[in-house]
Amino acid sequence: MNEQEFEKIWRENRRNLLQNDAEWRQLQESYKMSSGADWLLFAIPVVAGIASFNYIPLTSEILKWLVSVAITIVCFALCVWIKTLISGTKSADEIERRIKEEFKESMHNS
Repeated sequence: MNEQEFEKIWRENRRNLLQNDAEWRQLQESYKMSSGADWLLFAIPVVAGIASFNYIPLTSEILKWLVSVAITIVCFALCVWIKTLISGTKSADEIERRIKEEFKESMHNS
């Protein structure tokens, strides 16, 4: 079996193979907000954006809003990064690569 044939089979079976893997399902569940700490991590960006609005030294209201939105987005990205560090799971790409390699080995051994 060449690489193109394998990639075609992988694309056809990818979803089922990922859903059958326990580590993949655990990763998918970790994205859900399930505890008070999760809610706190996602409330921090909103509070930071609202609080920063009054302290931004700009006279233009539109620019204040844009800077406030940028602060909110940056804080949100930081909170998502913190949540992934706390959960201690591998990334989705790493898990998918492992599953793909296992599937590839099983196809070659068949």
